[in-house]
Amino acid sequence: MIGYLIYEFRRWAVTWTDEQLRSWEPVALPLLLAVLLYLLLITLLAWMGYWIVPVVLTLTVMAGLLGLRPGLDAASRVTLILIASALGITLFVEFFIVEGTIGRMNTVFKFYMQVWLMLSVAGGVAAVTVWQAIKNKPALKQAWTLGLGLLVFAALLYPILATKAKWDIRMSKEAPKTLDGMAFMPYVSYGDINGSQISLANDYEAIRWMQENIEGSPVIAEGYSDNYYRTISNRVAMYTGLADIIGWSGHQRQQRAVLPGSLIDRRIQDVHRLYNTPNPAEAKQILDTYDVQYVYVGDLENVYYAPEGIQKFRQMVEMGWLEEVYRNEGVVIYSVQ
Repeated sequence: MIGYLIYEFRRWAVTWTDEQLRSWEPVALPLLLAVLLYLLLITLLAWMGYWIVPVVLTLTVMAGLLGLRPGLDAASRVTLILIASALGITLFVEFFIVEGTIGRMNTVFKFYMQVWLMLSVAGGVAAVTVWQAIKNKPALKQAWTLGLGLLVFAALLYPILATKAKWDIRMSKEAPKTLDGMAFMPYVSYGDINGSQISLANDYEAIRWMQENIEGSPVIAEGYSDNYYRTISNRVAMYTGLADIIGWSGHQRQQRAVLPGSLIDRRIQDVHRLYNTPNPAEAKQILDTYDVQYVYVGDLENVYYAPEGIQKFRQMVEMGWLEEVYRNEGVVIYSVQ
């Protein structure tokens, strides 16, 4: 891309006539001051630690000015404007973001999707144009080919190194290689809070039972964990497709941004109360509020919630409010009566 900008500048510069250069004399001083101010600005930004901004800003201004020059053919103008626009977007999201629950990540990601598309189109045109311009100039051709080769080599390193890195962080190397997104579960246990180990084998058996035996779309209750990158919270809703009291807080807040965040907080608190309270009547009230028809108690719930809160579900069975419909070594599923 930089090579293309240099090419376009040279192509423009050779068209300047003495008469055109003399016509710029009245604005020579303002132009000089503007250049000095610009150099001062990018130097100040670099001194403040913003190294990327001066580089991107310079390329954006250069591409924009070249793309707006008179007498330019349409193909070159579109290519230059795409480059300037794409670089301008990357600069914009360095300073402005949409407020959300995950910092600037969502803004950067959404805008960068457009940037990648724009630069991919412009980059193809730029590469062909530069190659056509230097193919008969051995020194330039050799230097450009070497630079391009290094870039391609660096890009090819990613699948080689990343494949091994991805393989090394698999939760289980013994799990089968399959499109079945649950196939890893019988082979996996992971560390959670307070040094606990949670096995997914029990969840696998219980969820398979639910998939085969529960009809319709009843609401379920399962435990809630904020640590979504280190646990498998919402695993029941995720693998059965059944409605839950609360999903992942981050996604719920993003998808329901127009609603007060307190609505999400209240549901999280209600799930915690449902599992922690030793009072069967309070738990029954929560189940009725959300029209819950199945309560799931697995290893995660036993780790995260108070023992007396888990034990009260047995009391609710004796009271006729719940019925045990499934049990394995680590999971009990209750049906709400």
